[in-house]
Amino acid sequence: MNELTKIIKSQLKMHGSITFSQFTELALYNKDFGYYTAGRERIGKKGDFYTSPCVHPAFGEIIGRFIKKSSELVDAKNFTVVEMGAGKGYLALDILDSIKSNYPELYTNLRYLVSETSPAQIEDGKKLLSDHNKRVSWIDSISDLGNSTVSGVFLSNELLDSFPFHRVKYTNHKIMEIYVGLNNNEFIEIEGEPSRHEIKDYVENYDLEFLDGQEFEVRTNVKKWLLEVSRTLDKGFVLTIDYGFLAPELFNTTRMKGTFKCIYKHTINENPYSHIGDQDITAHVDFSNLITIGESLGLKTIKYTTQGQFLIDWGILDILERYSSDERSVNSQKEILAIKNLFLPSLMGDRFKALIQYKNLDGKINTFYPKPPLQISFQSSGNRY
Repeated sequence: MNELTKIIKSQLKMHGSITFSQFTELALYNKDFGYYTAGRERIGKKGDFYTSPCVHPAFGEIIGRFIKKSSELVDAKNFTVVEMGAGKGYLALDILDSIKSNYPELYTNLRYLVSETSPAQIEDGKKLLSDHNKRVSWIDSISDLGNSTVSGVFLSNELLDSFPFHRVKYTNHKIMEIYVGLNNNEFIEIEGEPSRHEIKDYVENYDLEFLDGQEFEVRTNVKKWLLEVSRTLDKGFVLTIDYGFLAPELFNTTRMKGTFKCIYKHTINENPYSHIGDQDITAHVDFSNLITIGESLGLKTIKYTTQGQFLIDWGILDILERYSSDERSVNSQKEILAIKNLFLPSLMGDRFKALIQYKNLDGKINTFYPKPPLQISFQSSGNRY
């Protein structure tokens, strides 16, 4: 039994039971032993999963193009990019390298704020981004900005899926919550009344039918996060990339056990009570919730689409053509395969979604989003939610 398991079990012995959200908060974010905070290698070959920035720098280059176009529309003297949950800064490095190379004037005036809570990740990230230290500042969270506001882009890639979540079950026509407890010093799951009224409100906001025994996940902390983003963003865009669905698909009755999963050394399992602190515990993102909350806070939706279509829209085929100029090169072939992995529907292209919201840019927004040169997956914009 590792130290984190002992800590969680001691809490259960004191309190009797805790919500699954509290359990994941401890497993993922305990300051000394949590999965995201203890400084272990999480991403890449030596970690547990791959993210898009690990696959190819083209991902960061495309977001750099998005940022450049955003800066033209926002037209602010102090244009700021805030990357939330940046980890060691792999995506920030690709974005900043691309902007420095392709848009030097923007780079000279750019302020890039990197938000990360793990001290170990921050230490490594400062070394990784040392060539850009005049442009980069590190913060623990958006709240560190206090009452100040920024104009620019709020960016996150695979952040929201790392938020703790409540597990909920529809039983006998009632919404019940799944709690974590102990029996003979072993973890057990217990059903009880929802711990927060927000859980029932969340479910009742949707006109959806659930089957008896159907389980799903609810993140009540997304609203607080988006409220901070909206409060801090004076004018500009919010770009959210993650895996998930709109509510009708996310809560479809074909998913009787919900979407939560654990990832350990590139292997998926459904046991959150093993490898505690050494494995990720995650669930899909509810993009309908993001859109609805955003609109209530003044963040209007310009586009919700797949990652693949987003990358196509912003020019990844141009980058692919650049590497295709020497197809006989083994290195070029590897680069081409990596880039295709980012956008093809059968690979990462449809697995991840992109949501673009904006604030205080009415009258300018019609000219912002590029016309897609090719449609490979669904296009969705406006208020079709």
